[in-house]
Amino acid sequence: LLLTAIACNSEVPVAPGEGEGEGEGEGEGDGEGEGEGEGEGEGEGEGEGEGEGEGEGEGEGEGEGEGEGEGEGEGEGEGEGEAEISITIQERDGVERQEEYVSFGIPLPRSWNVTDPVALRLRDSAKAPIPAQFNVLARWGNSPESVTAPIKWVLVGSHVSLAAHEARTLTLDASGPGPEAAQRIEVNTVGDIMTVDTGAAQFELARNAAFNLFNQVTVGGHTLLEALLPTAAIHYAPAEALDIVAGGTPEFTPRTTAITVERDGPLCTILRVNGSILDAGSRALLDFTARLHFYAGLPDVRVDFTVENNQPILETVDGQPANAHELGAINSVYIGSLSLNLRLKAGAPALQALTEQDSAVVAPSHPLTLYQDSSGTGAWDNYVGLVGWPESLLSAAPRLQSYCTQSGYQITSADLGPPRTGAQALGWMAEFRSGADQPALLAAVRGFWENFPKALTANPDGTLSVDLFPNGAQFRHNLRVGEEKTHSVLFHFGLDAIESGEAVRRAEAFNHPLFGMAAPAAYTASGALGEVPAADLSRWPLYERYVRIAFEPNPDFNPEVDDPSFGNRTLREIIETYNFYGWQDYGDVPLDYEAFGPSQAGQMNLKYWYTYGMFVQLCRSGNLQWLDLARPAAWHLADIDYLHIPDEGIQHWAHGAYFGHSQHDEPGNANPNRNYNSPSVDLFFGVPDLLLGYCLLGEERFREVALEGLEAMLNISQFSDFDNPVFYRERANLIFAYTEGYRMTGDARWYTAVRDIIGRTADLSNKPWITDPGSYRPGGEERLSDFQMTQTLWAMGRYLDFCGEYGFGDDLGMQEALVAYGDFFINHMMTEYAPGRAAAIDSIWLFDPGYETYLEINNWALTMADVLTYAYRASGQARFMDAAAKFYATGTMDPEWQDDPPVYIDSKGLVNSLNWGLVFMNQP
Repeated sequence: LLLTAIACNSEVPVAPGEGEGEGEGEGEGDGEGEGEGEGEGEGEGEGEGEGEGEGEGEGEGEGEGEGEGEGEGEGEGEGEGEAEISITIQERDGVERQEEYVSFGIPLPRSWNVTDPVALRLRDSAKAPIPAQFNVLARWGNSPESVTAPIKWVLVGSHVSLAAHEARTLTLDASGPGPEAAQRIEVNTVGDIMTVDTGAAQFELARNAAFNLFNQVTVGGHTLLEALLPTAAIHYAPAEALDIVAGGTPEFTPRTTAITVERDGPLCTILRVNGSILDAGSRALLDFTARLHFYAGLPDVRVDFTVENNQPILETVDGQPANAHELGAINSVYIGSLSLNLRLKAGAPALQALTEQDSAVVAPSHPLTLYQDSSGTGAWDNYVGLVGWPESLLSAAPRLQSYCTQSGYQITSADLGPPRTGAQALGWMAEFRSGADQPALLAAVRGFWENFPKALTANPDGTLSVDLFPNGAQFRHNLRVGEEKTHSVLFHFGLDAIESGEAVRRAEAFNHPLFGMAAPAAYTASGALGEVPAADLSRWPLYERYVRIAFEPNPDFNPEVDDPSFGNRTLREIIETYNFYGWQDYGDVPLDYEAFGPSQAGQMNLKYWYTYGMFVQLCRSGNLQWLDLARPAAWHLADIDYLHIPDEGIQHWAHGAYFGHSQHDEPGNANPNRNYNSPSVDLFFGVPDLLLGYCLLGEERFREVALEGLEAMLNISQFSDFDNPVFYRERANLIFAYTEGYRMTGDARWYTAVRDIIGRTADLSNKPWITDPGSYRPGGEERLSDFQMTQTLWAMGRYLDFCGEYGFGDDLGMQEALVAYGDFFINHMMTEYAPGRAAAIDSIWLFDPGYETYLEINNWALTMADVLTYAYRASGQARFMDAAAKFYATGTMDPEWQDDPPVYIDSKGLVNSLNWGLVFMNQP
C-alpha cells in the first residue's frame, strides 16, 4: 500500500487550476561536529534553531495563520488541459531584452509518458507554436540516455524579446513537434578548424594546441579579428617572482587540446574545450576547460572559462592530502594575471574604446582600464588589517579580501584625464572602429564586482583584455591543488560603432539572464521533487515567513515583544555585512554562528544542502529571489568546495572530495573554504544540490562535479563502518547522494552502494538500544545523536520514495525499521516541553557515566517531524503524525531556541528550515 501510494504521488499530472499546496521547511541547529580524516567524525555539538510553528490543527502549535494566502507564487497552472504547463518569463531588472536566448528546466509528470523530446512544443502568449529547443536532463526510472523511459526534466530554450518589467506567458505541451527556427546553428569541421555558423556570425576555432579562443569571427562577410598566438589569447603571468610553489614533483606537460560538442541543438550549441595554460617557459602550470555557448541568429558567445590546478597532491604518513588545504601550499600556483584576449582587425579608421561612466577614448595611445579592487560595499574593508575580537586580533592574510586597498572601482587612462571612481562596476568594455562595416567587440563579465578583483582593458593595438585574476602582485592569487574557478564572459561581435546605452543593456541582460518559471504546483505535483508541497502562506504562515528571511524581513517580528537586539535582517544583508564577495567567497554564506570577530567569519561552504534547499524553495514558491541566491551558490559549490584532481594514486579517493565548512570557530583565512578535517563523508554535502541545479538550469558543469563527488563518496566510504549498531550523519549524506546519483545516471554502482547502507541501517537485529538504550553498553564513548539519527532516517524515507518511483519492493525491511525507530524516538527521546510542542534530548550516551544532555528546542525538530511522518506512512498509525505535529510546532515556533524572536539569527538557523518539515507539510 505504501509503495503504491508513493508511486501514485509521483505521477500526479500537472493539472491547471491546481491549488497552492503547503510549503516546505527544514529545521536547523548547530551541533554538527565535523569529524576528521577519511570519514569518521560524528561530532557532538549542541545546537539550537528557530522556527515558526504553523501547524494545521493537530497540535502543531500554530495559532497564527490569519490566512493571508498570498504565498510567493502559489499560482495555478493556466492551461486548458492536463498535458500542458504554463511558464512565466518576467523581466525584473528594468532592461529591454532583444531576442535573448532563455533556457530553464521543467519537470514533466510521469503520466505524460513523453519519451521523445520531439513530441514537445512551446507556444507563445497567443498560443501560436514557436521555435524551441528541448534537451533531456533526466528520465523517470532510467538514465537520460534511455529512449524508452518518460522524460522527467527537460531543458526548454527559446528566443524571447521583452520590454523592461514585462512578463510573458508561454505554454509547454506534448503536441509537438513545433516549428523550426528560421536560423539554425551549424557546426562543421575541416582538418584542425571547427566552424560554428549561427546565421548572424561565423566563428572559426582551432581544434589543436593552436586554440586561441576565436581564431576568426566573420559578420556580414567581414572578418573582425587578428588571430593571436595561444599564449597571447590565454595569457598567464606570475605574481612577480611567484608561480608554482616548490617542494613537490609538478607535471608541466600540456594536455592535449580537445574540442567536443557537449550539447547539440538548433538554437543553442555548447562546445567544450579542454587544454592547458602555458607560462612564458611553455610549462603547463594550469589547465582550463572552456564551454562556449553559441545561439542561433546571434553574434554572441558566452564563454564559461574554468581555470584548473591539476598538479599532484602529496600524501601524509597516514594517507591524508598534505598540500590541499592552505594557501601557498606545495604545488599551488600563484597568478599575477590570467587574461582572455581578442584583437580587432587592424586598419582605418581610428580605434575607439568605451567603458562605463561614458568613458570614451578616440585613437587611444594608452590603455583604458576598468578595475574593481573590492566589493564596493560598506563592509569592503572588513578583513583589511588586524581582525578578530579585541582580545585575539590576527591578520586576515592571505585571505583574498585582506589585500583590498580601495573601495569599489576606478577607470583609468592617460588619455582620459583623472581617474573616475565608483562603487560596483557592471563590468563591460568595448572597442570598435567607427564607420560602415567596421569591426566591433564588446566584452562583459558576469558578477564582475562580486568576483573582485577584475579588470577589463582596451589597448591601443586593438586588443581587448579580460583579466580574471588581475593585480596579483597585490592580491597574491593562489590556486591550490585541485582548486578551480569559473568565470562567465560575454563576447558580442558586430559591425559599426557601439553606443554606451546599448553596451549597458547587453551587459545588464548578461548579468541577469531571463528565466522561465512554471506555477509551483507544476513542480510539486509532478513528483519530481519528492515530498515537497507548494508554498501556502495561509496554511503555514510561520514557516513561509521564516524561510523568506533569506531575502526579506519577517513581518512576524514585533520589537515591542521580541528582543530587538537581533534586528530583522536577511541572509542577503548578512552576506554583505560579512563581505562575502571576491572570487573565492562569492556564492557562499558566512559561518556567522561562529564568528571570530565583528562581522568576520569563516566559510560555511553551503553545508547541510543549503543550495538544494534554495532550489527547492524556488520551485515551491516561484519567487525568483531564491534563484538570485541559488545560482551563485551552485557555481561556488562546483568550483571552490570540491577537490578537483586527476583520479590516480591517492587521488583515486581524494578526487571529487567535498570540503564541509570551516572547523568550529576557524577563521578560514589561511585555508578559505578548505577545512582541515576534510575530506570526510561525515561532511560531504553538495551532490544533490548540484544535480537539482542541473535539472533547473541545465549547467553541464553542475552535473559533472556532482558525479565527481559521487566517485569520491564511494571511495572515501571504504573507511566507514556501516555495521556499527550506532549510526551517524555520514549515512544520511551517502544515502541522499547515491539515490540522486542513480536517478540522474542509472549507474548500478549507486544503487548497489545505497542498498548496502540501507540494509545495514534497517537491520534491527544488532540494535538492542532501540528497545532499551539504558542497558546497551557497546564499549567506548558511543552516543545516539538526535540530529544525526534523524538525518539518516529522513534519507531512508527519501529512499522509500525512490523505491516507489522505480517500482522496487521493500525487501530490506525499511518500513518496519522506520516504525521501530519512530517508536524509539517517542519512547526514549521525546519530551513535550510546552503544550503542543515537543523536543528531543540531544543524545543518549551509551556508557556510564554519560555526559549531560539538553533539549533540542530548535528547528532540528523539523527533521524529526519528517521522520515520524515517514513512520506514519509506513504504518498508518496516527500516533506518529500526532508526535510529528508537535515537533513541527517546535521547529516553526522556536527555530533557534525557546521563545526566540522570529528573525534571522545565523546562517545555520535558516538552512534546516529550507530542507526539512516538507514531508510533514506535504501530507493531506
